[in-house]
Amino acid sequence: MDDRKLMILSLIMGLAGFTGMIISAGTVMPSKVKVSMIDRGMMDREVTLDGILLEVRRSENSETFFLKISDGTGTINAVIFESAANEIRKNGLNLSILVGNRVRITGRVTYYRGAPEIVIDEPSGIKVLQNPA
Repeated sequence: MDDRKLMILSLIMGLAGFTGMIISAGTVMPSKVKVSMIDRGMMDREVTLDGILLEVRRSENSETFFLKISDGTGTINAVIFESAANEIRKNGLNLSILVGNRVRITGRVTYYRGAPEIVIDEPSGIKVLQNPA
């Protein structure tokens, strides 16, 4: 093959790869993790975690909610800031009555005062799972 054909072929392959990345970017699923797996190397990574909702607290100063979740390997705090909490409430989900239920949370790993936590930015970031029979 001559140089021109190779350049055209590489351009086409590059565009096809780039297009595939753009199309699949919206369908990439967050990593499913256990509390014991979360460390500083996961900072700002989106993760999914299943566990029992042990506690729900509301901030005294805002509509921010703080959740405590245990998955059998450890316990972690999750935060739902006011904007997402308002959307969750509009969708008819009362966080306080979920205590004791199995939930799936999806959010971003952050650290607050040296401890990991998960920030739930979207209303779809918390779901109630079926409790085992």
